Amino acid sequence: MNKELAKAFKKTCYMANEDLPLVVWKRIIKQKKHALKVKLGIFSFLGTTSLVGFIFMFKTLLSDLSQSGFYQYLSMAFSNKDILVTYWKEFAFSITESLPMASTLYSLTLIFIFFLCLRYAMKQIIKGQLTSSFLQARPV
Repeated sequence: MNKELAKAFKKTCYMANEDLPLVVWKRIIKQKKHALKVKLGIFSFLGTTSLVGFIFMFKTLLSDLSQSGFYQYLSMAFSNKDILVTYWKEFAFSITESLPMASTLYSLTLIFIFFLCLRYAMKQIIKGQLTSSFLQARPV
């Protein structure tokens, strides 16, 4: 049996595909490009959504600031500086209490998400440019 198997292998002429490494390399690059495009799309969508949400949340924040009396405390700080110097602790507590914390927190969160998505989207764009330059290089 071993002699027949050896004879069969000797008769077969196996020719390796010389383009196989290049085909594999191009497929890897194609999949990386696709993954980069998907990530870029997701980060762009999230960034745009957070920016639009911030615009509406900023309007809500301004409305909440005007309803809470924050502007009155702020105007008092600029109009009568003697009261501010004398009662600075009470003034600080009053101005802190008048801040709409929920609207402020939501606005800052949306800004943070926007800049985070912008950062990651820029990284994906840079990686995409690097991947394009790697495509021209042939694997060894």
